[in-house]
Amino acid sequence: MVFIFPMIGALSRPIDKAILIYFRICTGILMSQELINSLLIGKHREYIDPQFHFTYQFFDWVKPWSYHGIIIHYFVIIFAGFMVAAGIWYRLSALVLFLGSTSLFLMEMSEYINHHYLYCLLSFWMIFLPLKNDGKSTAPAWTLYLILFHMALAYFFGGIAKLNSDWLSGTPMDLFLAARTNYPLGFLYSQSWAPLFFSYGGVLFDLLIVPMMIFPKTRKIGLAASIVFHLSNVMMFGLATFPWFSLLLTSMFFDPSWPRKIPYLNQFMAPKKEEAVQPLGPVLTGVLAIYVLVHITLPLRHFVLYPENPNWSEEGHMFSWRMMLRSKSGNVYFTVKSGDKKLIISPKEYLTTRQINDLLGNPEMILQFSHFLRDRFQMDWKMPVEVYASSRVRLNGRPAVEIIKPGTNLAKIERSIKAYDWIMPLEQELLTSNEEGQKK
Repeated sequence: MVFIFPMIGALSRPIDKAILIYFRICTGILMSQELINSLLIGKHREYIDPQFHFTYQFFDWVKPWSYHGIIIHYFVIIFAGFMVAAGIWYRLSALVLFLGSTSLFLMEMSEYINHHYLYCLLSFWMIFLPLKNDGKSTAPAWTLYLILFHMALAYFFGGIAKLNSDWLSGTPMDLFLAARTNYPLGFLYSQSWAPLFFSYGGVLFDLLIVPMMIFPKTRKIGLAASIVFHLSNVMMFGLATFPWFSLLLTSMFFDPSWPRKIPYLNQFMAPKKEEAVQPLGPVLTGVLAIYVLVHITLPLRHFVLYPENPNWSEEGHMFSWRMMLRSKSGNVYFTVKSGDKKLIISPKEYLTTRQINDLLGNPEMILQFSHFLRDRFQMDWKMPVEVYASSRVRLNGRPAVEIIKPGTNLAKIERSIKAYDWIMPLEQELLTSNEEGQKK
């Protein structure tokens, strides 16, 4: 990102390690709290109840445990998070935290959330970064910049993704707000100006918060804006630990020594003193450069690989920091045929409500479920079968249209990272509320 280049010459300069200790303690606690919240609201059932689990391409070998296995998996991650926060058996605890949280992330594609992905990335680096209290009071600056790079990724590409005609017309924000008029701030959400206010406010915040935090003169303003923004998100969407983690990262733009002022936290830090740090070598520089390049390129892949709007086709949507951009509703059913046999199947027979909501309008998931039906009924009927899907989808309030090209036998189509030519193009323009009223 743009803020890295002025700092290249200073990547190896020593900084106060207090900021890294602060990050370790807070991140360990927040990652554990995320899993505790999931257990309390029953999200672990998404790994147990379905008869079929959606997988990420190349990771279909990662399978959920049985009931007791999932519960144990959760508790191991929670325990590892608290151990990381406490700095006990740090490297081992960080490794368990990364493997546990990432494997859980990979077990069910319908559970994809951007901040879970962010936790996976950062927990990987926590294994190697000097976050343990080892008696040293300094660390090389690149360790801090690497953490902040992830924050810049999420905000910058989140903001760029919002620069589309739907978002700038106030949709789907108008749909989100209309469903929340009974919330504490519902009197604001129901105002006619609210969709555009929150939409443009979101774009401006995402694109400006990192530059504001880079420059010392605007940091306090940026922090205040960040607090207001994330508290409003808590009241509007909840979002679990993500708002608090975002505030944690935002606070790390300030002087690296400031966490020493937090009561009781100073006892976990070595006394501040002048120390030399190991300079950034060529191998590590190359590794970091490749990592940065990959994660800058990945969110842009839909411009090159996929011709369709990713809000419609979902191609290139994941791992790209595309947040709160679409609202989809509709219906989906499947037809299994073989000779004279024909069966209409509703996914409700096999999937949870959460999975079905994600399945609607997601061609990749529709293809995966079609393969599941193909394998199941070929085994039951003892003969080859054809599988067809129909999914009529409303995107951001548009009229429902078919997303799967009629007559496509999905049983014969293999999963691919290439664009699928059986996805129907989105040809409808978004209607404003006034145009919808005139049409009616």
